[in-house]
Amino acid sequence: MIGNSLVSTRSNGNLRRLMVFIDGENMVFNFQATLKEKSKNRSVIHKKDVYVWHPHTFNFKGYDVIRFNYYTFCVGDDKILEENKTEIKSLSFTKDIISVLPTSIRPSVFKKNKQGKKTKGVDIQMAVDILSNVYNDNLDTVLLVTGDGDFLPIINEIIRNGKQVILASFKSGLNKDLLNHIDDYFELDQIYFESI
Repeated sequence: MIGNSLVSTRSNGNLRRLMVFIDGENMVFNFQATLKEKSKNRSVIHKKDVYVWHPHTFNFKGYDVIRFNYYTFCVGDDKILEENKTEIKSLSFTKDIISVLPTSIRPSVFKKNKQGKKTKGVDIQMAVDILSNVYNDNLDTVLLVTGDGDFLPIINEIIRNGKQVILASFKSGLNKDLLNHIDDYFELDQIYFESI
């Protein structure tokens, strides 16, 4: 199977409003760690230490995808920063419904000084964006792509505000404490890596 099926409608028959928030830094480093043991799926798009993506990661049937956010870092000058933003913006996701909303990904790319070292800038901006949209009632469901346990307080706050939380991550780097606080979970390994 390619893609994880997220199927949910609101009780009044309207599609649930969903926003996707991807911790690209967490995602790419966990992907690269797993690459040491497994081969990547041929459809995976990967730029070392910056981003990784598969266009069929999720099937959004039953959801109205409001925005798709990808947060990551890169090393380099402003030109390299803009090139990475353009590359991420050109990535797309598939939708199982007809919608006037675009299927492009909104990039948030930050500079960092050294390769490989994890920083908190991505997490902080993600937290601000998630909670701002939750408090303004811009969404019904948050799809959070990370395995980082630092997001546990954010997840709890989303739930306290009556919103649904779906988590997706690679097996490598998943903080299992997150699993007891979410509504649903999808492991990404089966999509991003060739089965043995």
